[in-house]
Amino acid sequence: MPRPRWTPPDDEVAARINEVVERYKRWHQAEAEYKALLAEVADPDKDNAPIAHLADRLGVERKTVYRHLGKPMK
Repeated sequence: MPRPRWTPPDDEVAARINEVVERYKRWHQAEAEYKALLAEVADPDKDNAPIAHLADRLGVERKTVYRHLGKPMK
């Protein structure tokens, strides 16, 4: 027999769950926009911002920038 579907105990909990879902969606959208812009800025055929400079400005290691770009570290 299947387990009964969980429902929020009150409207406050339901509202907080909805807020979490909305923030998650916005976070994914922001992440996609960030990665697209990062790829554009790091494109060697355009601005060619050095990965080391981007990493320094972002406060992360170079390998993190490469990971965000979906590229192997050089």
